[in-house]
Amino acid sequence: MKTLLRTVLSAFVLAGMILACGSQTQPTAAPDVVNTAVAGTQQAQIPVQATVSPNTPAAMPMTPTPGPTVEYVNLTEEELTALIDQAVTEAIAATDQTTAAVNATTSDGTVTAEEVAYIYDYYYYADYYVQTANDLMAEYYNLYSDLATQMITEMNAIQSELTQMNDTLTQISTSLNEINATLSQGLTLAQESIDQLNAAAQQAQVNAQELKTQAQDMISVLQAEQQGRVDQLSQIQANNIPTDKIAALQSAFEFVDFANTAMSDNKLSRDELTNLTQLGKNAQTGLQQFGAAGGGLGAGRADMDLTQFSGKFDEITTQFARGQMPQARGNVGQFESALGSRPSRPGRP
Repeated sequence: MKTLLRTVLSAFVLAGMILACGSQTQPTAAPDVVNTAVAGTQQAQIPVQATVSPNTPAAMPMTPTPGPTVEYVNLTEEELTALIDQAVTEAIAATDQTTAAVNATTSDGTVTAEEVAYIYDYYYYADYYVQTANDLMAEYYNLYSDLATQMITEMNAIQSELTQMNDTLTQISTSLNEINATLSQGLTLAQESIDQLNAAAQQAQVNAQELKTQAQDMISVLQAEQQGRVDQLSQIQANNIPTDKIAALQSAFEFVDFANTAMSDNKLSRDELTNLTQLGKNAQTGLQQFGAAGGGLGAGRADMDLTQFSGKFDEITTQFARGQMPQARGNVGQFESALGSRPSRPGRP
């Protein structure tokens, strides 16, 4: 059941998160949101025997609109982290709403079958966002685990809190199943069953607050780590400077080739980024010293002023260091085209 419902919701909700990410504003929790498609699925399995308590939370809003499939390799590290941050924020809000629904429906000392269905609406929404956050973090691990350090530590801590919150949400689901089974048989609901439901809801709220505390600095951790990478790369100096214009141009192609090879698996390690930066510093220095127009590229080839490209190496490595992988890959391709045909020594093919 959970897998089916997550599949139904995934295209709807993730599209909205992508749009929010693209707006460049900090994501916020949506107030009192549940998915009516999920509600209908669960309610169809539970007989309605009574009206919902007047103390229950507000009515549910409309179902989200479906959107396109997301290719995570086309997102920057910042965009993917923003999606994770929003999913976590929504999971916290939905868990709080689930707790509120439990408190409201049990405040009169009893629970009806319709109230069980009502709580399930909130539970499934919370459960979905917990799983969405976990899935998005798995994508982050896949793409950035070899590059990030502080962020992986941060993600591990957040995932630990998510696991605890998911466990208490599962306890809520178990209590609701037991209560529904009792009501379906026409039996009197024991106070112990209501107490167990309330206890699980209270613990879920505690877990939600702990998750909120842990995740509140996720974006700032990312920004600090990205800046740290840039600062570290800025300390690298040229150690193998080309000796003429042809060698300088060849070194520029070595930089391009290394970048393309390193990104062939859609991820970059710290060692690869360091090596790429070293190649870039060498090529940059060579172009600055020998790249001016005036010959040196061989007969039959239009001369080029290669000094115009000297800033490209820092530009590209900085994009990689900041996790701007789509932009960096595109920049490498454009740079390769701008360099023209690969050079060879006079008399050589």
